[in-house]
Amino acid sequence: MTGFRELARAAAEAMAARPGVPLALATLVQVDGSSYRQPGARLLVDAEGRVLAGAISGGCLEGDVAARAAEVCATGRGARLMYDLRADLEAIWGFGAACDGVAHLLLEPLPDPSWLADAEAIRTRRHNGAVLTVLDGHGGGSSCAVLDGDALTGRWRSMGDAARGLPESELLAGTRAAQRTAHPVLHDLPDHREVLFIEPLVAPIALHLIGAGRGADAFVQIARALEWEVTVIDHRPAVLADLALPPDVTAHVARFNDSESLNRLLESLPHDGRTAIALLSHIFDVDSAWLAAWLPVPVAYIGVLGSRKRAGQLLDAVHAALRERGLAVTERMRHRLHAPIGLDLGGESPAAIALSAIAEIQAVIHGRPAGFLRERQSPIHARTPTPRVFVDEVPILPTECDPGLDDHRQHG
Repeated sequence: MTGFRELARAAAEAMAARPGVPLALATLVQVDGSSYRQPGARLLVDAEGRVLAGAISGGCLEGDVAARAAEVCATGRGARLMYDLRADLEAIWGFGAACDGVAHLLLEPLPDPSWLADAEAIRTRRHNGAVLTVLDGHGGGSSCAVLDGDALTGRWRSMGDAARGLPESELLAGTRAAQRTAHPVLHDLPDHREVLFIEPLVAPIALHLIGAGRGADAFVQIARALEWEVTVIDHRPAVLADLALPPDVTAHVARFNDSESLNRLLESLPHDGRTAIALLSHIFDVDSAWLAAWLPVPVAYIGVLGSRKRAGQLLDAVHAALRERGLAVTERMRHRLHAPIGLDLGGESPAAIALSAIAEIQAVIHGRPAGFLRERQSPIHARTPTPRVFVDEVPILPTECDPGLDDHRQHG
């Protein structure tokens, strides 16, 4: 899924700089076989063939899709494109992409890009949501509604007419499946030629760093490069002030030995299945207090710097602290705890430790084993069902591809 924030910002900048040039949006809605990007990836282009933001391939398709934007902007109708990357591109174009997949895209005019910002706002509120795209039986389609909230309780905001008349039960079923799996789904409507492409608005990973000392800045830099939400917490105002933080990173001064204020702060921060905690203070009492506070909370991941022996001592202290609250350390809590923190990547510098920890968080939250891809026996990417509506599509061979971007062949 391409970041809606990036797309919304690029659309606003393009409209301000060239108000008379229409915009178009390409969405990857289906992949057969292997592909560098997966369903939900988006590309923003304009009617003059500019690529403005996003990506729907490893560089092979963007130029060709941008060249087709003028036509959909002129007609006002979306068009579906199918790129067959299994062909022998070495013989045809002089280089080999070797992607071994078929990419199905919807390219649609984007007269009002405001829904992109709405989708990003819903995503960052962390209480579910979805984007609905209807693929019709005539080779077209449109992104037509945004959901704010859960499938059962949220409200769809329509954009245009494509969402009107859709069976509510089918829309509910498809959206629940997408939100449950956190992956886009294609949902066939019975007795219709339409297919619903439903993309859940998955919340960004929230990373809370406890301790602003040595190495915290490396955690911040890598996490922000991944567009995670980052919070840094320390009981020492001076240490926190010395840490040069980007403007979109939140800092909190919190006394670890004041359980009331500690719990208030904890409640105010994201604490869900896409939240990770990294205890970096190197101070035993600080780590044990925060670990006792976070361990009963159903976050996805808690990591602690230090040795295995120290981790055992921390867990003993937490056992005692939780017993005073009438709680016990459960197996589920132990499963969330990663101490020592990180994957075995090698390296001892603060940046190397941050890299290994963030790589572990990424693997845990996405349910991956963090092994070598060359040894993985199952498909690298999750797959969506093959739709039954692409009968009107004509396979397209890419007219442009940067062989320098062909490093994605490991995914093919």
